[in-house]
Amino acid sequence: MIFKKIAHLTQANADQIARKWHYGGQYSFYDMENDLEDLEEIITPKLRGDKYYQVVDDQDELVGYFCLERLSEEKVEVGLGLRPDLTGHGLGLNFVKGIEEFIQNNFDYRIIVLSVASFNKRAIKVYQGAGCKITGSKMQKSNDGVYEFL
Repeated sequence: MIFKKIAHLTQANADQIARKWHYGGQYSFYDMENDLEDLEEIITPKLRGDKYYQVVDDQDELVGYFCLERLSEEKVEVGLGLRPDLTGHGLGLNFVKGIEEFIQNNFDYRIIVLSVASFNKRAIKVYQGAGCKITGSKMQKSNDGVYEFL
């Protein structure tokens, strides 16, 4: 799988992510429909603004997306998602590194922050493989509950 191009998220792809991407088992936590605030943000152009990006492959098929939330002059938080049928196949590290490279080439952020639900051992392994370090945890409201995020 070659991640070919990153561009601002189109409305059609935002709708696809929001309505058609469904993850299996415990990962259904990441289905947009399970968090109405996230769902509303991704499908509403005004709320989405220019902070969401799409990642397509060499056949121009949507493979993932990410969102950049500026935390300070030098720090950005990244939220991301890989298409459900591509998860668990060893593509995550390449995906995360591609996002990191895009940020380094297009912005002046020195610190990239990722937050991940503590149960998501698969993503934690990928993030650590990309050089991320766990710096703490917090309890966060999400999906009509409160969950631990690293």
